[in-house]
Amino acid sequence: MSGKTFVKLFLVLALLIGVAAGGYFILEKFSAAKVHEALARHDDLLQINFDRALINPFDQSLHVWGLDCCFTTGARCTVRKLEVESLDRSHNPPRFFRGRVQGVSVPVEFINLGTLARDFKKMGYENLDFDLFADYSYEDEIKRLSVRSVAFDGKGLCRVSAEFSLGDMSFRGPGIGGFIGTSMLEGKAVWEDLSLVQKVMNLSAQSEGLEISAYRNRVLESMQLEMQQARSLGNGYAENFYAELLKFIEHPETLVVRVEPAEPVPLLYMFMGRSFEELLDLYGITVEANFYSRK
Repeated sequence: MSGKTFVKLFLVLALLIGVAAGGYFILEKFSAAKVHEALARHDDLLQINFDRALINPFDQSLHVWGLDCCFTTGARCTVRKLEVESLDRSHNPPRFFRGRVQGVSVPVEFINLGTLARDFKKMGYENLDFDLFADYSYEDEIKRLSVRSVAFDGKGLCRVSAEFSLGDMSFRGPGIGGFIGTSMLEGKAVWEDLSLVQKVMNLSAQSEGLEISAYRNRVLESMQLEMQQARSLGNGYAENFYAELLKFIEHPETLVVRVEPAEPVPLLYMFMGRSFEELLDLYGITVEANFYSRK
């Protein structure tokens, strides 16, 4: 390759890099302006500052870094990154959404957590750090909401994930009006403990002036009585619930909850005076403790 050819190739590459860098800078400015515009609609509820934003022109996904959120109540939190992978922009509320929030940090202070801040302080938490994820879709034709995943991953707390489907749900009514007549079709939730349950048990024992072993035994005895009563009444769902909860309290690892009603059951039944044990039977709720650790 001659010297002139090399120089020309270098200049072409430099030009391409410059154009790409300039285009990226313009795209970031455009993205930041769009995010500021969207946030301005809600500045009566919260103020959000951020470092930078980027809207992917190919798939319209949104990425925002370094968020500092301040609510009108005075509550604050920071977020490392917000990512919206897909969002229905044609309807309100959106008919589908998939996104995540990474690196949320909430200071353990009264203004953020109320009286719970005192308890979290006693358990050794200065900040509550976690990630969130959600993925759902709604079908207007059959009025079905399918939540494929909603997840909470708390550092030193717990991991909680859930998936469920609701039928006869309207996205057209304002507020909770759309939930009138909504039925539970099926669902599943998984709790993976990362020390939170043990810390809560220790705190409860201290508040009652008991050793942790004595406090745990008292809780286990209470669960045993509930299980025996459910057995005497022939409520297999309640018996299963208390039996598996016993295992979880003894060894807090994972708790899998499944909701499988024989037929769709209205959510309003939860607020119509039925006992907890009756609701377990009505919604077909089964529980399995430490499921994954036994595999």
